[in-house]
Amino acid sequence: MIGKLLNDRYKIKEKRGSGGMALVYEAQDILLDRKVAIKMLRPEFVSDEDFINKFRHEAKAVARITHPNVVSIYDIVESEDSLYLVMEYIEGKDLKSLIKDRGQLSVVEALDIANQVTAGVEVAHENNIIHCDIKPHNILITDNNQVKVTDFGIARAATSTTITSTDTIMGSAHYFSPEQAKGGDIKTYSDLYSVGVVLYEMLTGRVPFRGDSPISVALKHIQEKPDKPSTLNSKIPENIDDIVMKALAKEPEERFKNATEMRKQLTIILKSLNNNKQDDKKVIVSNKDDTKIIKRSEIVRRKERNKKDKEKEKKDDKEKVKTKNNNNKWLKRIGIIAILMTLLIFGGVYVYNNYTDVPIVAVPDLVGMEIEEASSVVSQVGLEIEEQNEGVYNSKFAEGKIISQFPAAGERVRQTRDIVVTVSKGPRVITVPDLNNKKLRQVKVILSNKNLELGDIKYKYNDNVAENYIFSQKPEKGEEINVETKIDLIVSKGPMPEMVEVPNIIGLEKNKAIQKIIINDLKVGNINEKMTLRFKDGQVAGQQYETGKSVPKNDKIDLTVSKGLINKENAEVHTSTIGIEVLGFKEQQITIVVTDNNGEDTVYNQAHKPGDYVRQTINSVGPTAFKVYIDGELVKKQTID
Repeated sequence: MIGKLLNDRYKIKEKRGSGGMALVYEAQDILLDRKVAIKMLRPEFVSDEDFINKFRHEAKAVARITHPNVVSIYDIVESEDSLYLVMEYIEGKDLKSLIKDRGQLSVVEALDIANQVTAGVEVAHENNIIHCDIKPHNILITDNNQVKVTDFGIARAATSTTITSTDTIMGSAHYFSPEQAKGGDIKTYSDLYSVGVVLYEMLTGRVPFRGDSPISVALKHIQEKPDKPSTLNSKIPENIDDIVMKALAKEPEERFKNATEMRKQLTIILKSLNNNKQDDKKVIVSNKDDTKIIKRSEIVRRKERNKKDKEKEKKDDKEKVKTKNNNNKWLKRIGIIAILMTLLIFGGVYVYNNYTDVPIVAVPDLVGMEIEEASSVVSQVGLEIEEQNEGVYNSKFAEGKIISQFPAAGERVRQTRDIVVTVSKGPRVITVPDLNNKKLRQVKVILSNKNLELGDIKYKYNDNVAENYIFSQKPEKGEEINVETKIDLIVSKGPMPEMVEVPNIIGLEKNKAIQKIIINDLKVGNINEKMTLRFKDGQVAGQQYETGKSVPKNDKIDLTVSKGLINKENAEVHTSTIGIEVLGFKEQQITIVVTDNNGEDTVYNQAHKPGDYVRQTINSVGPTAFKVYIDGELVKKQTID
């Protein structure tokens, strides 16, 4: 794989890792000159067509998400032998490595990471995407401590063939929700349970449940209640215990309702912890300074008293005067020190109020604005904008417009916080490829690789193009269009065959109907048998094509054959023949309606030319009424008791 060029664009540089489902490579996007990550599915999954379709659908859904806490999917490359995801390359390490290196993380750091993970999960859930495999291995920490969640929706696409490696099962089993362990429905609350497990591990340095096998771990998720994190880490306050234990509730309805609710709780505690830290710092400075002043004065006074005690008897009036002068000097020094310390305290308070005690403001809604306008808006509330990467293609927002922001509009942050925005590069324009003279299966791969969607497919005869090959496309090749534009195709059915007319076989006995079909250069298709309203056992009650329709020679015609008349009351069965001669000078619509124990039924409705003679044999059950209409006007009525 090293050195291989995928899709004439992505050059593989080196292997970066592997997992139960995919191999990960570092690559260079030679078109945009940027580093990317390539995730290649293992061969055993490529042969599973159901999995591939599911995987492709999930990946495309995730590719539409743009959020600072979600690893972006840039492209989906499909070839004959594999499927590749082209993803944002992250400089940093995964959370599992961080926990292995450091063990327990600080409470604030763990909550901050969990808060960012929940933000990514929140936007995914809003787009109807469930992760299904949240674990520290899938949480990446960038060099500037930004959290990125990867592999959204990929585990959900997996079939039962996915979990084959013991290591992979074990790695995921520690983070399973009880409903996953039971094999039940996986919904958004399953992801929140897994986030709770990750938070537990960050706070304590270990997962809540351990065992010798994936099955034993899964059973513990179902049956056992985990120890509170504070029993393993005494620094954890009770309110954080409550959040973790709520996320790890066995019953989904006892967990957080959604990621938004969980994130709000994490944010409240984070703010509380940060405010407590600032308050503590302020008190410490004040106490320390006050103590310094008291100690200095006590030392000076003590020295002075000792000196007075030793020289009291020897000192004369002059010495007393001299001592008085010395006392005045020390008092001056103490006064100066007191003034300096007072200035220092007031200076510290001034610095705290102006640089630490930063006002909290609401984040404006910037989505849809251009950078210049957004910068002006945020500056009015004391915030600044940080533009994320080089922008992304987006069909909903024009070039230069902001398509997402973090923190979201309405959140309350300190004025020192930067608002990270992603700017649209406009719809991605692509040249329509030439799809003519290619098989439909090959065309699907080409369109998927170029992020184009398959539109309407029509099948027509073509004397010059082989069967199942494309001979027309819209838009035409060479046109400039937006990605995700649907391409309509016309597929050849091969050369136009010799056509024959379908005969009328309704009411014929089954064998006679088959013989008539064969005589007319057609073949019998599927035969369906059922009870009918108007046909006796063995009569043809329906045919696939209407009488007179032109179909290819040797085409198959499906038939419906009656198993007998429906006669719930075991009434008398009548067989009647109605004859109608068509008169006049124009075409007329002949309609015959029957009413009996089986209800009202239109048994004949066709157009005829003058001179035609209509003869129709009709079966009925019980008392019967016949009505004949010509062009909607009743012309004949007949009853049978």
